[in-house]
Amino acid sequence: MSATLALLHRHAGIWEGVYTHVAAPDWRTIGTQRFRIRAEVFDSGPIALRQTSHYWYPDGREEQVVYEAALRHRDDRLAFDTGRIRGECWAIEPSTLYMWYAYTSQPGTRICETLQLSADGAHRGRTWHWFEDQQLRRLTLVRERHTSRDPADWPEVHEPPVDILLPDAPR
Repeated sequence: MSATLALLHRHAGIWEGVYTHVAAPDWRTIGTQRFRIRAEVFDSGPIALRQTSHYWYPDGREEQVVYEAALRHRDDRLAFDTGRIRGECWAIEPSTLYMWYAYTSQPGTRICETLQLSADGAHRGRTWHWFEDQQLRRLTLVRERHTSRDPADWPEVHEPPVDILLPDAPR
């Protein structure tokens, strides 16, 4: 089996957490947002991964976006191009995925992300490095918890996660 798909199967299900965005030059917080993600992994067919992301912003806005990716067997990478975002993702070791992507609306910007899965699969830590015109301008720090390992548990009505902090996080 593909190492990338094997690791993605451990990421399947529902995730909730918070994005914290910080920016150069002083690395102060410039924004946060809560989210819920559904990750569905498929062993056959044209789509290997479908991610549905529901976001809540501090100003009251909500957004839901669906991303799909196909497995490129020759190099064991997921490739995606939704018109909004394009990039690749692959396993670099048994608990870590690496991804690069770019938003169509932001030419000159490239984001590099690592996804670290805890040994028990209950938590993920992700870090995005935003390069604009070849310079590191922003970081996004992602803390999240696995609330269900079954993608079918995706709620029909989305209320923001009640407690978006991880149980061991300072309050």
